[in-house]
Amino acid sequence: MSNNIKSRGFTIVELLIVIVVIAILATISIVAYNGIQNRGKISAAKSLTGQIAKKAEAWNTVQTGYPTYCNFALNHTNATGSGSGVGTAGCTANGTPALGPQEAKIDNPNSIRTTTAVDQNAVQYTQCNSGTGARISWVAGGESDNTTLGTGC
Repeated sequence: MSNNIKSRGFTIVELLIVIVVIAILATISIVAYNGIQNRGKISAAKSLTGQIAKKAEAWNTVQTGYPTYCNFALNHTNATGSGSGVGTAGCTANGTPALGPQEAKIDNPNSIRTTTAVDQNAVQYTQCNSGTGARISWVAGGESDNTTLGTGC
């Protein structure tokens, strides 16, 4: 009597083909995910820019001029300083409490910067020509844009 035992299993070539197919699918998924993530960052930056622009316009309507960076960051009409990066850093509220318009209060002062914005979490705000205008800039997902308010920027 002889034992006829056949070995069953995958050859090395078959396993390599499966690994290559999985690698190709993973690469396609990563590229698609990065594209979706960049579109999300751009959308968030545009949305934040729109919110900041509306608040700057509200300040202009009530105070008849666009705020300086520190006025805007602190929502205080007597704020001084030029800011030093993100949020309220480098800004001081002077004198008696002189709050700015409630409509212009920024929900998160860390969402504006004095320096160039480098991600979707913040925009750069700059007052132009002593309050006659302002510029809001953003950078996200490899794109950037400027929004100009008023005149003189």
